[in-house]
Amino acid sequence: MLATVIVVGSMLVGCSGTGAPDEGGFGLGALTAEDALAAFVRAGAAPERLRGTLTVRDDGCFTWSGESGDGAWIVWPDAAESDRDDGGRVVLDGGEVVSDGSALSAEGALIALADLPDGGNPDSYFGAYGGFCDAGSEGVMLLTAVAAG
Repeated sequence: MLATVIVVGSMLVGCSGTGAPDEGGFGLGALTAEDALAAFVRAGAAPERLRGTLTVRDDGCFTWSGESGDGAWIVWPDAAESDRDDGGRVVLDGGEVVSDGSALSAEGALIALADLPDGGNPDSYFGAYGGFCDAGSEGVMLLTAVAAG
């Protein structure tokens, strides 16, 4: 258990939104379209149109603020990337850059952490990252498409 805590702790060092390039840590939690579809099926959910705001917490977690899923950890479409120059920003598929406070238009749904691939395993990528970002209690806002605005 101590080894897991040490590994997870050292991985989290690169997750902070300090403006440094993302050279470590979990990276940007993302799923392919196929894996997202499988997660929706496990959750019994379907993507819907959403409007919300990106919140970047002090610990580097990207969360959703909105009418549905307020505080949920965001799992992005795999076309989204961490900004190389600022780990607190996300570069969307069309090249748009979003950061804390950015309005988002998206398609997705609120699901449980356990619905992600190995999300119920605290030693897996999604289990550890999602657990760190409170997805076990706040849920996951799984996005299949997202744009600024």
